[in-house]
Amino acid sequence: METRTLNSKRNIIAGGLCNCLLPVFGLIVNASVVRCLSVEYLGLAGTFNAVLQVLNLAELGFSTAMTVNLYRPLKDDDVPAVRGMLGYFRRVYRIIGLVILVLGVMVCPFLGKLVKDSGKIGDNIIILYILFLVNKAITFLLYAHKEALLNALQRFDIIKLVHIIAFAVKSCLQILAVVVFRNFYFFAAALILGTVLYNVAMDILSKKKFPQYYPEGSIDDELKLTVKRQVAGLSVANVLGVSRDSLNSILITSFFGLYIAGKYSNYCTIYDAVIGFFLVTTKAVMASIGNSIVSESVEKNYENLTKMEFLQNIVTTASTAYLLSLYQPFMKVWMGEELLFPDPVMITFVLYFYIRAMSEVRNAYFSALGYWWKAKWIFVTEAVVVIILMVILGRLLGVAGIILAPCVSVLTVNYIGITNLMFREYFKTGPGEYYRNRVVYTVITVLVSAAAWKVCDLVPYEGIAGIAVRLLSCTLVLAIMIPALMYLLKREYMKESVSFVRQIITAKR
Repeated sequence: METRTLNSKRNIIAGGLCNCLLPVFGLIVNASVVRCLSVEYLGLAGTFNAVLQVLNLAELGFSTAMTVNLYRPLKDDDVPAVRGMLGYFRRVYRIIGLVILVLGVMVCPFLGKLVKDSGKIGDNIIILYILFLVNKAITFLLYAHKEALLNALQRFDIIKLVHIIAFAVKSCLQILAVVVFRNFYFFAAALILGTVLYNVAMDILSKKKFPQYYPEGSIDDELKLTVKRQVAGLSVANVLGVSRDSLNSILITSFFGLYIAGKYSNYCTIYDAVIGFFLVTTKAVMASIGNSIVSESVEKNYENLTKMEFLQNIVTTASTAYLLSLYQPFMKVWMGEELLFPDPVMITFVLYFYIRAMSEVRNAYFSALGYWWKAKWIFVTEAVVVIILMVILGRLLGVAGIILAPCVSVLTVNYIGITNLMFREYFKTGPGEYYRNRVVYTVITVLVSAAAWKVCDLVPYEGIAGIAVRLLSCTLVLAIMIPALMYLLKREYMKESVSFVRQIITAKR
């Protein structure tokens, strides 16, 4: 079995490569749609994706449950048990795919009410929606269990490299569809082709790398009961995820129309690209964390959590500062001044980014522990709070209010509740030190980001030259302030964390 450090290293490299390339394709695709069709088409696509994410609740969290339950048999090299789980989950996934198709078709009569200004779209929105729906369901009908297997095997690098190729092919077809043919039907059909390519490649590579693991048989009743209990908790967590990250797009379309939804989609493209680095990093080490939890002591895992939080905050601080300083200048160059939101809206995007990013390492440990059922009431409470806040703040503050709502719910319900639960149930100690560290890290982020934004505001240049000078100015501020503040406030973690990074970098087969 290859080492956790080596797997984490190559997973992070593959994830970083993926997050450098995919946003570039995304930016080109979005710009092509706006220039060759209209910004309303981006709003429509964002709304469809949000609706389908709601339907994705049918998945209930089986993907995560499967990955977590594969850690133990893979560690013990129990090949028959792995095959049984793959067989069981393949059947479950295919049922999920059919359920999504049925539920998705049932939504069709309500699309006209949801997308009130659909008249600005020259195409039939029902046909377009069906194409998006088929794309959503097809993964579950094909080889979703293979992706879960590779995740549990700590081969996130394979998943990401396949994703890069499939995404590049899909993006090129989409650009061709709107630039040459001016046809959004072809654009939507390219989604399906990209998903099929991804799934087929995943199946071929998993068979080649791990031929001993294939679906065969099922699992015993005791394990099914365990999975059902985990899925019950995960289903509540998925409701929270939908209420936090999907209803916002639906509400924006319903409240403000497709034009504003299209502008929002552009800002989300940048946000998703940056937060993707954090999701990739945590997903890259997720299987390693799961392996560590079943093989290392609680004390060792707390030590690793502390190191990873320290390192993560350095990246979080830098990313927050770059996002705050470059968001608006980049949007102006990319989409034009007429598609800019005011600064307060941009700041809410940055705030939500920081709140999401600062939780990612803790979330990785929480998921690896499989405590979803224990956290069910936390998820329920946050889902209720965020929905109420989105409606109220959306009416009062507009788009900024809808983005601000999940910021409030995450901080007041999720972050405190999940952290307390994890420390009480697993680490068997109070979270005081963890919270003190987070306060210090947040102070560092605020100071550095504010300084970088202020310095960048002094740059007199516009356009690409202005972005380049702002990027350099922000980098200089970060290079001076982050090491100084980290050394001043958290020097006790620096030596161990540097050693931790060096261990990952020098890991060999």
